[in-house]
Amino acid sequence: MRITTSQVLRNYQTNLSKSTSELNDTRNRVLTKRNFTKASEDPAAAATAYKLRKEYSDVGDHLDNVNEAISHLDAVESSAMGMSSIAKEANALILEGISGTSSTESRQTIANSLREMQESIVMSANSKLGDAFLFGGETTDAVPFELVDGKLQYYGLDVSSTDADVQSQLKEMENGKIYVDIGFGLSFDNGSLDENSAFNTAFSGLSALGYGQTEDGMDKNIVNLMGEVADELEKEPIDQDKLDELSKQFEECKNNITDFVTVLGTKSNFLDTTKERLEDNQITLNEKIVTVENVDLAQAISEYSWAQYAYNAALKVGTSILSQSFIDFMS
Repeated sequence: MRITTSQVLRNYQTNLSKSTSELNDTRNRVLTKRNFTKASEDPAAAATAYKLRKEYSDVGDHLDNVNEAISHLDAVESSAMGMSSIAKEANALILEGISGTSSTESRQTIANSLREMQESIVMSANSKLGDAFLFGGETTDAVPFELVDGKLQYYGLDVSSTDADVQSQLKEMENGKIYVDIGFGLSFDNGSLDENSAFNTAFSGLSALGYGQTEDGMDKNIVNLMGEVADELEKEPIDQDKLDELSKQFEECKNNITDFVTVLGTKSNFLDTTKERLEDNQITLNEKIVTVENVDLAQAISEYSWAQYAYNAALKVGTSILSQSFIDFMS
């Protein structure tokens, strides 16, 4: 079989094209630092990269939700601690007022101070973050608390009412929920959200300030108790037994706010831990994405150098190929 110069040239041109293509591919990998620029170049790696980027995006969304929840919780905690501080100060004044050494004038001063503290607590309970009221439960676009004639109302309902329907409504409001997905596998069971798969960002001021009455007919709401103590301190003579009972009940309500703040602290720690976990997940996923999509630069440069060497060698070989003979033109 005769191998003509034309055949040699065609074969050479084919191999030179392959060398040129390989040189371009290795050069692009060095310049872009990517293993592939189109999914068709490596379908398996592209599918893996898509899955990893989807997970990375989801973690980013969860992290945004956590950061927003942390900001909201920090604002709630700050206001609740303010209310707790006022309650402690009020408790000290009450103990001073019921002592046998208090004069009529000092008791009147204490009564006035307690009424001012009532208003201060209500203002704290109506705190906002942006356009959202912090202690409105699942209703965040309306003022939750209002002090009417010294009595506290929650969305127009008397928190001290003994009416069963009113108390039922208040309890439902206290347990209002606003859930956000923070990466715990948001799921539903028969159309109802699995509460363990999301975080509740709704906080009702009723949980902190209290509502309803005890079996003895004592008010469970700390704001109303302040008013009742103030009224008793203004009486002459004072009913020491009544004041002692109110003082004990006030102590319980004060402790209730402290417990509320403690729960907020626990939730805050939980969110901080969740944030750290999500940030660690982001770092891990990013490392995996880099491994799949990006080249090992040292290896890529080495491959480019070899491709360039092969291309230059091919060009050098081309110069030594014989020109076509007369016989080739005759064939």
